[in-house]
Amino acid sequence: MFDFLTTGCDSGFGFELAKRLDSLGFTVFAGCLLADSGGEGSQKLRAECSSRLSTVQIDVTHDGQVKAAVQHVKDSLPTGSKGLYALVNNAGIWQPGEIEWVSLATYRRVMEVNTFGTVRVTKAFLPLIRREKGRVVNISSVHGLYSSPSQTAYNMTKRAVEFFSDALRHEMHKWGVKVIIVEPSSFGRATNVGLPATIDMLVQNLRDNMEESVKEDYGMEYFDFKMEQMKARITTDPRGKDATPVIDAMADAVTLTNPEHRCLIVTSFEDYVTRIWLGYFPTRWTDSTIRAEKEDDLKPAMLQKNK
Repeated sequence: MFDFLTTGCDSGFGFELAKRLDSLGFTVFAGCLLADSGGEGSQKLRAECSSRLSTVQIDVTHDGQVKAAVQHVKDSLPTGSKGLYALVNNAGIWQPGEIEWVSLATYRRVMEVNTFGTVRVTKAFLPLIRREKGRVVNISSVHGLYSSPSQTAYNMTKRAVEFFSDALRHEMHKWGVKVIIVEPSSFGRATNVGLPATIDMLVQNLRDNMEESVKEDYGMEYFDFKMEQMKARITTDPRGKDATPVIDAMADAVTLTNPEHRCLIVTSFEDYVTRIWLGYFPTRWTDSTIRAEKEDDLKPAMLQKNK
């Protein structure tokens, strides 16, 4: 029987993957940020899944919790087991906002969770993975292929995860360990990221921590305009509300004998063409697609004054 550990199981993709693997009869260690503090996600997993699933307290930014999670898994493995068959690095956070709007502390926080969290957990569990000749599945994003405006903090982390995963795949080949990257597209509505309350909280964080000179130059009218545009794209887009394609790809990554090294998950054929166009074609062709600003869109306050 194969054993899996997945991070970020409090909600979203991680929660659904844990349930899927449990339903398939596998032993699942569901890593949850709030496992020890009565988090709703961990409670639901314990109530709805079989005894093969156990929740594990793990904050991917905390060395001590990661080490404790490794020890928990070691102590829980069945007699005779060599190690852990698969690790899925799913835990992640998102932060919108133009580059000047996002505080340095926020950049560090997003990088600490999305990138260094992936590195920290992977390094901690690799000995167990190597002994089982298992696999590491890293959840990246289409935004690891190209960078778009107003979510740079997130884009940076996913690009770093892509490079980390590629190097890890080459280094682990001699050990018989597979490394797979799953790149979901616009599935925010299928996770907590797409909740209006979550977006409002992130926007308020931006507003509260923006430098006064930046607020003056851009103007809060422009700030509100851009944030409402972003919120509308996420909360009203009918595509990406169903996480099933992503969960299918994640499950395949950990169960198929020979999974693809990269798995791009899109919401439609049009979405697929757009992501390939933006990710792999010359920027002199694609810049006009990414800079989708209209001539009559609201401009920053300083640019209005300089007309």
